[in-house]
Amino acid sequence: SAQTTKGFGAPPPKLEEVLAAFKTRMPEDADSQHCPCGTGKVYGECCGPLHKGDKLCMTMTDVLRSRYAAFSWRNIKFVMDTTHESCRDYREDRVAWAKDLNKGGMFDSFDFVKLQPGNEELSDNNENEGFVEFKVTLRAKEDKDGSLAGQETVISERSRFLRDTSDGSWSYASGDVRSDVAGLEDTTLNV
Repeated sequence: SAQTTKGFGAPPPKLEEVLAAFKTRMPEDADSQHCPCGTGKVYGECCGPLHKGDKLCMTMTDVLRSRYAAFSWRNIKFVMDTTHESCRDYREDRVAWAKDLNKGGMFDSFDFVKLQPGNEELSDNNENEGFVEFKVTLRAKEDKDGSLAGQETVISERSRFLRDTSDGSWSYASGDVRSDVAGLEDTTLNV
């Protein structure tokens, strides 16, 4: 009879192993590069400490800027870490969630051009809920027939954030997304 030392098969992959296999857009010298979020600071003094877990997102704008930088440089783990469990994107199975984010491309066919954050507004009836309206400009990379290459799209969102009462940090809970693409200007894209 055949025997195996693996029992019921190999153990499932760990999140760290799965993430390590994904491509990234983060430059090797990221800490000395201008942060993608647009503050004018270098990444190592701006979103870097948030991405590395050395600092918490203590404002809604911290979450917004650091998530923009995470999408820009393809930091899937940080996007997941700053998504509130009430968000429709949240998944208990973090390995499957990471694989889906990676498979979805993380906006791989676009360059991140600019983030324009608006003012923070606290909810009238909940000091642990707030909103920020912002715009993101994306530029299409070359596509198969070259027709979209270089074209810019502006996406507007009114994001909802929730504060963790145990440590005061904020996370992304939801957002109403709109685009300037012809025919979709007044359409909420993520209903």
